[in-house]
Amino acid sequence: MDKTNWHLEGEWFDVCSCSLPCPCTFAQAPTNGSCLFTLVWKVHEGHIGDVRLDGLAVVALGEFAGNMWAENTDSRMSVMFYIDAKGTPAQRDALEQLFRGNVGGWPGTFGALIGDVREVRYAPITFDAAEDLEYWRATVSDRVSVGAKALTGPTADPGRRVQLVNAPGAEVGPGQVATWGVVEADQAEGFDFSRPYRGGSSKHFPFDWRPDV
Repeated sequence: MDKTNWHLEGEWFDVCSCSLPCPCTFAQAPTNGSCLFTLVWKVHEGHIGDVRLDGLAVVALGEFAGNMWAENTDSRMSVMFYIDAKGTPAQRDALEQLFRGNVGGWPGTFGALIGDVREVRYAPITFDAAEDLEYWRATVSDRVSVGAKALTGPTADPGRRVQLVNAPGAEVGPGQVATWGVVEADQAEGFDFSRPYRGGSSKHFPFDWRPDV
């Protein structure tokens, strides 16, 4: 696998057990000291070497305690991955290597926050997000169904999303815009230690990754 020639562009969202807005976005500890989460990545265009990854998705379920953004933190995530079953063996392997943090760039930086990969499974993943970010959602077979609708309120302009720029803790890396959402679905089942949680926060980010970004 060519670790110097790759590029992925797409969109990401999460659903987690923290209160809205997610403390991670502000590089703070979880609402109650620990967090249960589901992370969803959809690749619109991308490749690692000559392996194309267009249209594939990855979902991670996990948990952590403490502030994983703090310098010299001991906080690490325990995760499992669902990798899109429609990918070929080469595509699945490329995605696994990328999201484990083995090819560098921002996924390598974020991957360093993973302390334990409990399991990797292949499963059908569906992803749907409105072009205007009115909603975003994803499913994994009958195991995962997560999603949110855009946050709004009595004083918000209905034609504009509630967003944050220059997020101190963006899971997709620096320089992206967070769009806040209200959780509508929070089913997430996977590894042995996974357990139901009530989704409290959701946010959406675009991403654009290269080896040096």
